[in-house]
Amino acid sequence: MNFLRTDARIPWYGRLALMLLPVLLLGFTYVRKSSELEATDRARLMPTVDKLVDAAKKVALPIPAPDRESERRKELRLERQFLIYKDTVASFKRMGWAAMVILLAVPIGVMMGSYPWAENLGRTVMVILSMIPALALLSILFLTLGTGEVAKVALIVLGVFPVVCLDTYLRAKALPREQFFKAQSLGACELELPWRVVFPQIWPEVLNTIRLNLGVMAVLMIAGESISAEAGIGYRIFIKFYRTTAMNSTIVYVIWLTLLMFLLDAAISQWIKQRYKWLAGQ
Repeated sequence: MNFLRTDARIPWYGRLALMLLPVLLLGFTYVRKSSELEATDRARLMPTVDKLVDAAKKVALPIPAPDRESERRKELRLERQFLIYKDTVASFKRMGWAAMVILLAVPIGVMMGSYPWAENLGRTVMVILSMIPALALLSILFLTLGTGEVAKVALIVLGVFPVVCLDTYLRAKALPREQFFKAQSLGACELELPWRVVFPQIWPEVLNTIRLNLGVMAVLMIAGESISAEAGIGYRIFIKFYRTTAMNSTIVYVIWLTLLMFLLDAAISQWIKQRYKWLAGQ
């Protein structure tokens, strides 16, 4: 029972097995429950694996062309095939623009944690913004910014930007002030302290904060797309359910989004481990 010890070293195959165990249990429970409901009126709410596979093929694979096809039907067929990839590109474009704006919270947080004037100027505003639920601003954003891409990106930014800024500020504030005095004794000027003393130490941990907020970004993206969009994962989830109550397509999109976010989270986590190996020793 050595693996139960707090200092246990688990081999890679053990870690893989432990990671897959909850997923397999969840999959087994779903398959069993969907099989029980297949012959009832609730079968549509929990489709079988075969129906999920069929739905995945429709949105991910080419649609076969019939022998005779009008130009209009051909346009519709080409528009409907590879839907999941088109929606993924549309959604991640919005998340990408939002992420670029959210990264601006890092230098603001570094300044707030380094200089008292910046702390007094920005802390109260960021605390207030972090207390406002972003979804409560959804209708206000669409009324003021319109129903285009700007409102959807702004919704994601308002939900995550203050949190990242405050986290950066608290991490910068927690650093010993003696480091500033030491750097100044070695010739560093006031303007260099935030970027050559503070930022290199807290950046990996701030990246972890951004990584842990990927789920929040996905939720806000789906909320924005569900109100007004022409493409996107959130748009497709709501349009499929409300127009056709097609749970098979909805579940396929949910699984696809979960997989993408998991891979993105794993990629960022692995990059942090490889790039900042000193962080593991803290």
